[in-house]
Amino acid sequence: MRLLQVCNVGRIVGGTAACAWTVTRALPEGEHHVAFLSPATNDTRQAFATATVHEWNCVHAKSVRAIKPDVVLLHNTAVDRCEWIDAGLTIQYVHSRGRRAPTDITVYCSRWLAEECGISAANVNNSVLYQAVPKPPRQEPLERRELRDRIIVGRLCTPTPAKWPAELPAFYERLASRHPEVDWEFVGCPAAMRATLSEACGGRARFLAAGWEARTHVWRWDALLYHHPTLTESFGRTVAEAMRAGCIPIVDDRGGFREQVAPGAGWLCGPLEEFDAALIALCDPKSRREVSQAAMAHADAAFSLARFRRDLLQVIRSGIRDCGSHR
Repeated sequence: MRLLQVCNVGRIVGGTAACAWTVTRALPEGEHHVAFLSPATNDTRQAFATATVHEWNCVHAKSVRAIKPDVVLLHNTAVDRCEWIDAGLTIQYVHSRGRRAPTDITVYCSRWLAEECGISAANVNNSVLYQAVPKPPRQEPLERRELRDRIIVGRLCTPTPAKWPAELPAFYERLASRHPEVDWEFVGCPAAMRATLSEACGGRARFLAAGWEARTHVWRWDALLYHHPTLTESFGRTVAEAMRAGCIPIVDDRGGFREQVAPGAGWLCGPLEEFDAALIALCDPKSRREVSQAAMAHADAAFSLARFRRDLLQVIRSGIRDCGSHR
């Protein structure tokens, strides 16, 4: 099978490019082409070393035909950046709201997003394709969380201002003042916010560079804490990656997180008091160990490559049966 995927942004640290990379891992027997609608970084090209990488300004039907794909998988491709594709089975994988290019099949990364996009409750189950997330790479020798005296709570986001709202320092100041036993680590924090955030955390903050290998940190962290006052996540790859490493999610009780965090495998929180209560529970060694093990077991099943491969192939086979492999 020759598969062409299209991503808007050529940064592997972004959610859609990471999802496209996962598709290449889930279907290793395929011939993979990946087109980016912005320049691909060196890290991205290295990650997609087993695929043929293209850089396009938009998706032209002629460029697609030249590849002769059996399947074209668009990741959040906008309608104004994509001509009508007349080669292969076309699938739009929607990761966030917006005006997406029409395709033979449309799937969504979460039930929440499908419903936000107008899919009825009766049809939503057939429209959702949860991503897979391989276990993050781990460095050796690995520091054992259970042997530390202090708790490490991390935040890992792409280094864009939208992911780091101005309200964060005040949020962390309130938590840090209540939890002197916690050290805080931030991956991807913009430079302009670091001094304020460090002061808010009482000087117990460490700032780490964003990048493809930054996922290794979740093996050290006791918990991944994510709060955003206005932005609701459709699906959190970082949350799934953290759980696969036994790092406990403490996240907003909104959006796709509700579908990712199973009971007993982390904490879904609303007001600040619920984040506070989760950190209190985290400080109990027995509770921390049990929730960590539950998070890993849940994520290993829910976000495995084997599960994703099975579901993705089912989408493709159903599409070929209903639409035909070629027009």
